[in-house]
Amino acid sequence: MRHRSVVAIRLAFAAAAVLAAQAAQAQLYLRADLGYSKAADAGIRDKNFPLDSGFICGGDASCPSGGELNDVGKSPMFSVGAGWRISPNVRTDLTAAYRGGYQLKDSDAAATEFKADIKSTSVMLAGYYEAASGWVRPYVGGGVGWAQNKIGTITGTGAAFTNEFPGGTWSGLAWSLMAGIGIPLGSRLTLDVAYRYIDLGKIESGADPVLPYSGMTGNLRAHELTAGLRF
Repeated sequence: MRHRSVVAIRLAFAAAAVLAAQAAQAQLYLRADLGYSKAADAGIRDKNFPLDSGFICGGDASCPSGGELNDVGKSPMFSVGAGWRISPNVRTDLTAAYRGGYQLKDSDAAATEFKADIKSTSVMLAGYYEAASGWVRPYVGGGVGWAQNKIGTITGTGAAFTNEFPGGTWSGLAWSLMAGIGIPLGSRLTLDVAYRYIDLGKIESGADPVLPYSGMTGNLRAHELTAGLRF
């Protein structure tokens, strides 16, 4: 029994030493990034087609199941955050990002052109696994967080009419996958260049207060190239 107690004490001390060593290696860092965000097909459709007056491709025989809008363009991306290097291979960070340049600009089968500004704010907690050796340090990572997406007033312009419908705001789960490289520029400064796929959740407009129309819904997903500094 005494031998087992001695072994248990030694294991506890060994575990404490490992944790202490990891804590000594851990480093707090800050980061700032700029990026180019190209939205994927948004798949924006009427929420309740055909239960209310379809706005997208409404009444056109070429799309009996309702129309779809896909092009929401591109946007610059700005983000800042703070992170923690847990070990030579593992780090994590929390970042806040803003994408304010997306724009719905697409036409349906009835040749109605739709326009609206789209903005997104997100907060993301991400984890990374990074190569521990070499001058250039490649990494992969994933993140999960929250996003708020706002679509402004939606304008539909046809050959002989212009209609406007209210925008809306959606908030909820967001996630991302990324891969990149870190290039050390000094003992505490790293240039970070990366590709990211991000799913920012839904795009949703509000209901029209006059017409029997429930609004639109789609998805905001994007491919992004980013460059920034960790320090």
